[in-house]
Amino acid sequence: MAGETDASRRSPYGDAAQRVQAKLEWPVVIAALLTIPILVIQESHAGEPWHALGQLLNWLTWGIFLIEVVAMLVLTDRRTRWIREHPIDLAVVLLTPPFAPAAWQAGRVFRLVRLLRLVRAFSLRRLLSLEGMRYAGLIAAATVLVGGAIFASIEKGKHLTTWDGLWWAVSTVTTVGYGDIVPKSDGGRIIAMMIMLVGIGFVALLTAFIADRFIHQQQASGEKEDRILAELQEIKQRLRHLEGRPSGEALPVGEDVE
Repeated sequence: MAGETDASRRSPYGDAAQRVQAKLEWPVVIAALLTIPILVIQESHAGEPWHALGQLLNWLTWGIFLIEVVAMLVLTDRRTRWIREHPIDLAVVLLTPPFAPAAWQAGRVFRLVRLLRLVRAFSLRRLLSLEGMRYAGLIAAATVLVGGAIFASIEKGKHLTTWDGLWWAVSTVTTVGYGDIVPKSDGGRIIAMMIMLVGIGFVALLTAFIADRFIHQQQASGEKEDRILAELQEIKQRLRHLEGRPSGEALPVGEDVE
């Protein structure tokens, strides 16, 4: 049974391919998430250094997708099967390169489809683990930092500093919303919506994590109480058995007392 379980968990593409895919799991997810700030930076026509940052991130994220596809095709012996079962992975690399014609650039939104990898990466149990919360916290923090900096850059009429943008991002992600800074541009509103969704999602996940911890503690406590009651019941039965024996009669060795 153990051999069958191990075999069922083994990747159909080979152990080496499975190890590489596991290591690239989160880099691919983060690269897909970076698609949103990349689009905002490049569509906002912000000056330097934001344009250079957008270009760098564009090449970096596409490079991560490319590395994964090349590594899987090189390491697996079942290339045809991998291509047939991962058409989205291959399409993202072929259709969204940074050097593609300008008419193709809108296709970079297609990279967001790679976020479906989150579904494969985490079961609900793993998502509510400390590891899952750590990654969720990192994503939320990165969204606030990058989103706030980009917001300050593209809201040109307000003469905002990076610190102003960070203040606005923190108040937005926590859903406080003081209203002292309000987005006016389309790019600013897109960033605001992204930060609000991330904030609401992270709070919901944190609430579920805390509730899950309490439920597990109660279950563990209940199981411990059940074990103690079972042991007390067994002791009680043994005492009754001993009380029914004549005085001085020893309990036979190896006797099964019920």
